[in-house]
Amino acid sequence: MEKCLIIAGDGVRVEADRRMLLDASTFFRDSLAPLGQVEKQVVQLPTLDGKMVELMIKMMKGEVAVDLWAQENQDILAAAELVGIVPQRIFDLSAFRNEFLVSNTSLR
Repeated sequence: MEKCLIIAGDGVRVEADRRMLLDASTFFRDSLAPLGQVEKQVVQLPTLDGKMVELMIKMMKGEVAVDLWAQENQDILAAAELVGIVPQRIFDLSAFRNEFLVSNTSLR
């Protein structure tokens, strides 16, 4: 199993399975060199702290689920967008979500 080293902005180092990263993330698919070109691949994520990097890895492994719609999880959503495990928001969906929730509630 090929490992990659991810270095967070606070210096925390996290090892992760290369195949899992490639399968789960467009960012890692675009960033990691093909096998054989380097001995150990290193990716630096200077805008994320170690706890956030560890959480992103757990999300990619399926070990944890996070409600990315929840207002208190906006930092996690931004990190997930950064590493490419969810698509980038091109507009704010909160107004649509709120409208859908209001409409859906009134049907009952």
